[in-house]
Order: sequence, then C-alpha cells, then structure tokens
Amino acid sequence: MRIVLAGTLNGHGGIQTHLFWLARALLEAGNKVSIISLSGALTDYDIERADQLQKFGDFSLLTPRRTNSNQRRNGLATFITIIKDLRQLKPDIYLACGTGWNLFLPAILSLSCPVRVFHEVMSGHSVGSLDSRQAVRFGFHHVVAQASAVARVFKQQFGWSAPVPVLPAFPEPLEITASLPAVSQQSIPAGNIRAAFFGRLVPHKGALWLAQQWPRLSRYLSELHIYGTGPDQQPIKELIDSNGWSRSVECKGQYPSGQAYANLLSSYDLTLLPTTGNEGAPLVLLESMACGVPFVAYGVGGIPDYANPDCLIADSTSPESFLDAVFCISDRFASREINQSRLQLHYLENFSFQKLADQWLNYMASTTAGLSDDQH
Repeated sequence: MRIVLAGTLNGHGGIQTHLFWLARALLEAGNKVSIISLSGALTDYDIERADQLQKFGDFSLLTPRRTNSNQRRNGLATFITIIKDLRQLKPDIYLACGTGWNLFLPAILSLSCPVRVFHEVMSGHSVGSLDSRQAVRFGFHHVVAQASAVARVFKQQFGWSAPVPVLPAFPEPLEITASLPAVSQQSIPAGNIRAAFFGRLVPHKGALWLAQQWPRLSRYLSELHIYGTGPDQQPIKELIDSNGWSRSVECKGQYPSGQAYANLLSSYDLTLLPTTGNEGAPLVLLESMACGVPFVAYGVGGIPDYANPDCLIADSTSPESFLDAVFCISDRFASREINQSRLQLHYLENFSFQKLADQWLNYMASTTAGLSDDQH
C-alpha cells in the first residue's frame, strides 16, 4: 500500500515521535510511506530522521509549506502544493494527525485519497466553529483516537456518529532505541524517593505548581528534578533559588533521547505529571513504564487508559487529590506493594513498539479491505 501520513516531523514532540515510529512500522511491513510535514523548516536533526526512515523502505518526506511576506498567499500556495503532491502520490490511505485546514481540505479536494483517516491525539475538545477538525466530519471516512476518553469526547464535540476505535500513538520505543534496565521489586522508605517531571514547562503541565509544593512533598521525596523547557522554566529556577531548595529541587532543562533518556528515567523512582490541560495521553508516561518507573498523574484526557496496579491516577484535578496520590504511593513504596518489574512487563505486553505496530497494521489492512484494484 501507499500511505501518506500528514502532520509534522519538524523538531521534537509527541506528534513527531508518533509519525516517525508509525512510518517505520509501516515501512518494515513493506508499505510505501510518505510524510507531509506542514510546519517549519527542516533542521539537520529532521533530515537525519528522514534519512533513517529511508533505510527501512520506500519513504519520502514532503515539505509543502511556502514562506513569503504575505501570509495569505503563503497558505494558498501550501494548499495548492499539497493537492498536487497527493494527486501525484495517489495514496491508498491518507492519515492526518494534528490540526490545521491544510491538513484536511487538500486531502478532500484532491480526489486522490480513497481512504481518509484522522488520528485524534489531543483531547477531542473543540475550540469552536472555526476548528479545522470540523472538516473531518464532512470529508473523512474514519476517525481513530489516542485513548477511549478522547474517542468519547471527539464524538460528542464534533457530532461524529460512526465508531471511533482506540489506537495509541507511538512513544519513543526505548526497547529499540536503548537497552531497557533490568528492574526488580524494591522497597523505598518514605523520604528517600527520587522523583522527576518530564515535559513542556507551560502552565497547564503543572511543573511550576509541583515545585511550589516542595515543603509538603519533601516529607516523602528526597529529590524533585524537573526536565523540559518553556515559559515556566525561569520562574521555576527563581522559586528554587529564592527558597534555597537547590540541594533537593532542580530545573534541569532539555532531556535527551535514546539510551541517555532510558538511563536518566531509570535513575528515578517516580515520575510526576500534574498536567490539567485538555490533551490526549502524554507519551512520557509510557516511556516511564518501559523503564519500570511508576507515575502519579491526574486522570485527564487519555491518561486513565494507562491505569495499572503500580501507578496512581488522582481521582480529580484538585491539588489535594494529586498530593494525596503522591503520599499514597509513598506508603506503597515503603510497604513493597509497588512491583517495578510487573510495571515494565505491563508496558511490554500492551504498549511496546511491536504491540502497537501490530494494531496499526491490522487497522490499515481493515480500512482498505473493500477497495477495488483500481482504487489501490
């Protein structure tokens, strides 16, 4: 099959990670894959990743975005370029991931995409009547969602009446990019737990709030390290310095990938993610489980789909519920109820690269089962 994945491969982020590893899974299965990347100029890192994908089969990367001083002309030029690209590629499946009118309308108007699929990796909530995802309702054949809660919300918000299967996005598969640690069940006394936050440092992710709770968290944690970049980075550093917490709380900046990331994750006992925003399901939680590191998170978006016996999801989005969950998991660490090896096995059996690849390949095959030879 010829499959076009549309979104963005530029830079770092959840959609970029998902598209890269989905493309690799499809290529390894013998499909022809093109990615239409719709935002920003390619960096050396982006080009290197595209070169990596070419090693696995028939792959091409298209960057149709046009840049000039007139934003409206730029958008129109990009729109026309995508239509031309699709008419040349004639894909069996067009899969869109993200938002933006150029992600949806060219695929509809090109008349060259017999199967159009939208993968909702955000929360499913609409931002109003001008939300570009409204085009999905009128011009796409299928919708799949990152998590069950996301599927329910999308159906309600966008009036989608057909079923919305759940297909998780690919995290960075640390079992491929690194050697996963050999973990074992261990007891950790209260006050000795090393905890970390990984993510964008923006208000709804809660990293600044988390740092502000250190006087209470310090009864249970020995360290809190915050990784990521964003507008909250400087306020977090100032908070730490003004309170003299630097021996226990640190804002570390950007975190690595591959083996360095696996080693870093594995050096902690607990991952904390107090995000309250409308989003899909943060991939860092899967990556944490891959290393046998439990997490505490709010049950927003698709996070409840990650529930398991060795992690805690707060009952509500109130600050007290999150702190109570941290205190509870501290007690469970001390009483040896947390089983790190069981947690890693849960990831491997449900969210590993091979498990997700099998799910996606089966889905792709099912969506084209009714196409005629002329349509393929």
